[in-house]
Amino acid sequence: MSKYHISRRLQFVIQFINDEKHASKERILEFLTEKDFTVSPRTLERDFEKIKSDFGIELTYDKQHNGYYIDKEKSVKVESFFKFLELVTLTEVFSDGLKGSQKILDYVSFDDSSNLKGLDNLETILLAIKQERDLEFTHYNFHRNSHNAKIITPIILKEYINRWYVIGVPEGEKEIRTFGIERISNIKLGKTSKLDKAPFLKQTKRFYNVVGLNYSQDKPEQVVLKITDRHKKYLESLPLHHSQTITACNENGYWHANYYLIPNYEFTIEILKMSIESEVLAPKSFRNIIKQHLKDISNKYNN
Repeated sequence: MSKYHISRRLQFVIQFINDEKHASKERILEFLTEKDFTVSPRTLERDFEKIKSDFGIELTYDKQHNGYYIDKEKSVKVESFFKFLELVTLTEVFSDGLKGSQKILDYVSFDDSSNLKGLDNLETILLAIKQERDLEFTHYNFHRNSHNAKIITPIILKEYINRWYVIGVPEGEKEIRTFGIERISNIKLGKTSKLDKAPFLKQTKRFYNVVGLNYSQDKPEQVVLKITDRHKKYLESLPLHHSQTITACNENGYWHANYYLIPNYEFTIEILKMSIESEVLAPKSFRNIIKQHLKDISNKYNN
């Protein structure tokens, strides 16, 4: 049996258990059979072991619900894994479709990606991270309209709004920096890095408390929005931040969207994009920031 065949089967197992919440072994086997992957209960148990060792996804049996679930506390970066799984699945779908007919692209409408550049840099960046080597490249600075030679030790890759960024430590510096890969050229692998990555990996945890890429030394705080019943469904399907929770509001037709984060520029823009569908209730300081932005916008149109 090919490695691709096994890998695809493991993807189906993980996705099914995630969707079902508590999936019994019998139901998992039935689902695999429906997908033309007929396996024995013993093979499925080996799949569970492989999923844990290869992907860091812990599948735990719940006696009360008679089924398996993904134990997120014991698993490694579950949300990142499903984002990766989504990309892999899309690639496979389009690959299979294009083999049969070029017309599959006629059935799909993409956002304009004409400016999405630099994807060819991903392989070199990942190789540098894996081999613990430096990266040398030329970086274009939007604000200064300048090109500068850079040598960095790459730490992680980060995706935000369909754009990719390499987070790394420039030579001689003690703070991580963010570089959009579409602004990178002349990239090549450098020498083996001697940098201790541990303290810089801790720095990347700053992204955990923000939306997007702009982080600060500020402490996260509780942000409460009042949102319309209509917009609640959008936020549930696409949360603004991993800390998001939706709770009941004592006003009919409205809900509370709660966040624990640092209200940075990207989060502010998301609030403004929601327009009349939301209102910042707390903290007062952030409410005043949004209020001032709305005044400035109103003044523009009044003038």
